[in-house]
Amino acid sequence: MVITYIMQLLLAMSWLHAAAALPIKEVIIGVNTKHKEALYKHSIYQPHATFLGMPIEKWLYQWGQNHHNIEKIKNEITSIQQAYAYRIRKAVREKEKMKHIAKRDRLIKRKKYAIANGNRLMRMGEKPLHYDPMYVHHNEKIFLNYLHAKGYLDTEVTSKTDFKKKIVSVTYYIKPKHLYRIASTSLQISHKPIRELLASHHDESLVKIGCPYQYQDFVNEQARIINLLSDHGYFECDEQYVYFKANLSEATHTIDVTTIVTIPEATVHQTKIGRVVVDLTTQKDYQCSATPLQTKTCQSLDFLVPSDRYPLDDLARKIPLRPGDLYNKSKILETYERLYRIATFESISILPKIEAEQLVIYIHAKPYERVRLQTELGGECVNLNLKRLRPTIKLNTAIRRVGGLGILHIEASIALREEFITKAATKLVQHIAYGLRGKFTTPRFICCLPEKRNLMLENFNPSTSIDIGYSFTKNPIYSNKKIDAALNYDWSSKQVAYEFSPFKVVFDYPKVIDETKISQLKLRAPSFLTSIGCIATIRAATPTLYLNALDRYKWMVSIAIEHGGLFEHLALFKQILPKTFQFYRYIKIDIGYRHAFNFTTHTTLACQTKFGMARGYTTADNVHPDKQYAIGGHGSVRAWDRQMIGPGLYQGDKKEEQKGDLLLLGNIELRQKLMGYLEGALFLDIGNTWRLSKDAPQSMQFYRDFYKSFALGGGFGLRLNFYNTFVLCGDLAFPLRRPSGKALQKLQPVFNLAIGYPF
Repeated sequence: MVITYIMQLLLAMSWLHAAAALPIKEVIIGVNTKHKEALYKHSIYQPHATFLGMPIEKWLYQWGQNHHNIEKIKNEITSIQQAYAYRIRKAVREKEKMKHIAKRDRLIKRKKYAIANGNRLMRMGEKPLHYDPMYVHHNEKIFLNYLHAKGYLDTEVTSKTDFKKKIVSVTYYIKPKHLYRIASTSLQISHKPIRELLASHHDESLVKIGCPYQYQDFVNEQARIINLLSDHGYFECDEQYVYFKANLSEATHTIDVTTIVTIPEATVHQTKIGRVVVDLTTQKDYQCSATPLQTKTCQSLDFLVPSDRYPLDDLARKIPLRPGDLYNKSKILETYERLYRIATFESISILPKIEAEQLVIYIHAKPYERVRLQTELGGECVNLNLKRLRPTIKLNTAIRRVGGLGILHIEASIALREEFITKAATKLVQHIAYGLRGKFTTPRFICCLPEKRNLMLENFNPSTSIDIGYSFTKNPIYSNKKIDAALNYDWSSKQVAYEFSPFKVVFDYPKVIDETKISQLKLRAPSFLTSIGCIATIRAATPTLYLNALDRYKWMVSIAIEHGGLFEHLALFKQILPKTFQFYRYIKIDIGYRHAFNFTTHTTLACQTKFGMARGYTTADNVHPDKQYAIGGHGSVRAWDRQMIGPGLYQGDKKEEQKGDLLLLGNIELRQKLMGYLEGALFLDIGNTWRLSKDAPQSMQFYRDFYKSFALGGGFGLRLNFYNTFVLCGDLAFPLRRPSGKALQKLQPVFNLAIGYPF
């Protein structure tokens, strides 16, 4: 009898050992689709990341595992020790010995790391999960805790395991039973001012009578109460003093909730701010004895600065904390956001601390270097053709603390461009475009307003920028000079950011070099243009945006309106400038929408739509060519190069500039992380431009069956994404439908190599 039992036990153990090497399949029964999807996400057995249905990361791990020989690595460690022992003995100088020892230790450390964590392929891949009865038991607890947190407090979870030849199937049977609801709420607080404060904000409570019990609601309610007390001077209030007591009624399936706040009598008083100390020094300032550190007082704030050059008045305006005010946690967070947005400090830390029975708030803001030089690379290439290589190099010098907290950016750029100079030309001609731009930005409004009004406007994060630029382009037939300037006011409110440009001016002056070939070229006339415009951008709510500067918004809607040609008519510039100058008057509207759907941690579906329209103010007015729309290229319909299609059904000579007054564009792209920094993408682009003028050819005009003139393209690509700071994109796009509607005789793919995501 005993022998039979032992044999059965050994057989069961061998069976479990064999099953432990098998993959697992999970089935959940008894809950609705919403809870079922959530339970699958909480399960220990997460599905492997896939690209086009292929578990590439799993295959990488298995490939690396097949080549991971621990005994071989141990032998390599022994060989390294023996080889370097000989070199160390032969070394004469002590410095040479230490060098060999350091290299030996570095090599051995690398080998031991490979033993513990696998080779590079294993670390890049995803380890397969196999059946383990302990994992199944843990999953039952995880599922039970999840359903308890959703209000099903009497849930039952059981499981059944079926062992098959190549897979283990685990079925979880879930009985949610009853959903418990909140029957009543009450407060249990001995301190009268706190009780009255919470009662006055009762409507903001997240635990409401009649609502289902949700564990997360109680977590959020605790945080709300702590933040409310912290904003009214209760400095030492934290999680240990705020909790809830719940009485369950199994008969009625309800819960009676009591909110309890038990702050000790010694710390229950409201705390006022005694001092605010702002430290603007760096470690380099302390190490440099030639830099005298100074302590100054400005607007009741104590500043520790290395010199007299700091704009303390402007900086104090950005800090809403003042001695004598009650402690307010929200103002501390607001201070952090304001200091972060002015882009003057490399790091910011705020520490409230009780010293000598008074509250002292230390703000340490480490400033950037006053002058910083940065090199930026950009551009794109079409079909790897060097004649269509469009690189751009920018040298950007940032000078901080100019005129207060202002920043002066001086940018010099060199860009390589190509074009067909004349209609009769058969080859692309490359030329270099030079640019010089200066931009001054200050975190306040530059306007005549009283100081009190400026302090009120700080809540809207105001900023003013003055932008002046010059560009010069030269080719064998003509040269072009352009000077532009703009004044911009920016501010934001909750999820909406605004930009108002009360004045923009562009002076465009082309000049003929070769008179013999100018007849073959439609040269733009010199022009003078002024405009006024505004942009409103609505983004998804991101409460901690300043902590995650690299994160992209989930969705964004932008609306821009621009009126051109207003000031030159009011100021009678037509009478001052030569008659050869061209003047424009137009109205331009742009609407854009972007959205990113995160399916998994490695899979994102990004899409964008654009609508743009530019039209003359009257039938006699024209739209400036720079304000018109072009289709094609990176960020547009990638199956064609820039201005190779449109407007409308136009299929004429593409060696001349062809733009439209109306733009409709849509892009959708599926992005999947493959391994390391490498990402894959599948995309589909659709769009075109049209002319709105009645004098334009009929093929270019926007008509009733406009959808027939859409250009459609799609393809795939690879991206090298280095922490969202530098993204190199290579896209292979195929034209699927020409704007003319004619069938494509053969696929002519276009390869785009560019820096940065297309959208």
